[in-house]
Amino acid sequence: MSFSTMRNLMLLSLVMVGVMSTPVLAEEYPERPIEVIVAFGPGGGTDVAARTIEPFIEKYLDEDLVIMNKPGAGGEVGFSLLAASNPDGYTMGFINLPAMFAYSYARETQYSRESFAPIANLVYDPGIFAVREGSQITTLEELIEYGKNNPGALPIGTSGSVGSSEHLAILQVESKTGAKFNHVPFGSTSTLRTALLGGHVPVAAFNLSEAVEYQNEGAIIILGVMDSQRSDTAPNVPTFKEVGIDLISGSSRGLAFPADVPPEIVAKVSEAVAKAMVDPEYVAKAEQAGVPLSYMGPEEYGEFLKTTDEGLAEAWKNDPWVK
Repeated sequence: MSFSTMRNLMLLSLVMVGVMSTPVLAEEYPERPIEVIVAFGPGGGTDVAARTIEPFIEKYLDEDLVIMNKPGAGGEVGFSLLAASNPDGYTMGFINLPAMFAYSYARETQYSRESFAPIANLVYDPGIFAVREGSQITTLEELIEYGKNNPGALPIGTSGSVGSSEHLAILQVESKTGAKFNHVPFGSTSTLRTALLGGHVPVAAFNLSEAVEYQNEGAIIILGVMDSQRSDTAPNVPTFKEVGIDLISGSSRGLAFPADVPPEIVAKVSEAVAKAMVDPEYVAKAEQAGVPLSYMGPEEYGEFLKTTDEGLAEAWKNDPWVK
């Protein structure tokens, strides 16, 4: 047998091993715990969503999950770590839209849409404006009027960074009403909420699930919710549209692998997540925790990532949120 023939046979055998090994690996997967990166600190909406579904994904995947909080730069640190992770199926993470993509237009990031393999969307959490109990501003109308009469004087804190969903919502409110505010990014929900409750920032923009408990306790007043209809968890809170501001804004929270994870592994985890999402015990616990469920499978979620990114590109072209 010639050297050339032997070489070709060896190359063919290597190719066949690679082709045959992927289904075998997927069949045996997972063989050890899977790390789940949460790009925000404990106690925020993403952390609560992750820890609420954790035992149910474990139930259907038959393996442990290890939640790793990696906060920083409004989530950018965690998103970057996920994108750079080994694509072996043992690191996945929560990604938050539109903030994750919006950061890439405001500054150079270590990831892009192509850096991720979508698994499933779990949550859609509408945005809100809130004030501390005892505030002189008690309605959305009063807030807008103050922003018109005192342009740029009133700070509004956000749980993200420049380009976060809350920051973009503030810019849309300004555009639609003529009011002007002073954006103050806090980088995490827990820090923002502490500042609001302590009177260090007069108004906060974050997500509904992160605020309902505190309104029910009488600690804060939610001025308005950025959704098409009132929420069942806060039925007395008007939508922005009800007071003449046509605005729907919020944050989606879903799971993704880094790109290049074998599709068989993505499918296996996606199937486990899909089963977890309809588990009656999980649905009840999510409702109790104030987690607003909104499921999309991997294909639909991938299309959602694409349309969100393209929409942000068009918005940036027309009106950049960093001048």
